[in-house]
Amino acid sequence: MISIREATIEDIPLLQELGMKTYREHFSEIWTATGMQNFLNEDFSTREMQKSIESPAHHCWLIAFDETNHAVGYSKVNWSKPMPLPGQAGSELQKIYFLKSQAGKGYGKQLLQLIHQYAKDRKEGSIWLDVLKSNTSAQRFYENCGFEALGEIPFSTDKADIGMVVMRCDLSR
Repeated sequence: MISIREATIEDIPLLQELGMKTYREHFSEIWTATGMQNFLNEDFSTREMQKSIESPAHHCWLIAFDETNHAVGYSKVNWSKPMPLPGQAGSELQKIYFLKSQAGKGYGKQLLQLIHQYAKDRKEGSIWLDVLKSNTSAQRFYENCGFEALGEIPFSTDKADIGMVVMRCDLSR
């Protein structure tokens, strides 16, 4: 069981450390070392994180802690965001990552259930995300949580053209 809370400005260093570690653990094979570092420096810049944490009407950062109160995962949701495929908007689940050592413990499902509730409370019609086309295990996880694949969009790193699958979960059900 995990405990989850919304992140504050004081959590930025923790989110940066956790974000960079989890991203490296899961995606180091799709970047060069330099490309990865450049991406992480931009994605987890203090300025950008502060702007988003200070805008709760538009963004929500959540941190998950294990029973010993160690941070094991996090998520970032962007409220009322247009989808990359035309015609719809909803809550974008931009990030949901856990340390590899915490995989298979049901933590992702717990965090996703809370995000569902937050989105419903905000009267969002859906949650959408994009996931690497090659990450079939994540796609299966999201399908088991009620998401359906809608189509593909391009995505490239400094190493390869990979592609993403856009998935959506209807919250009106």
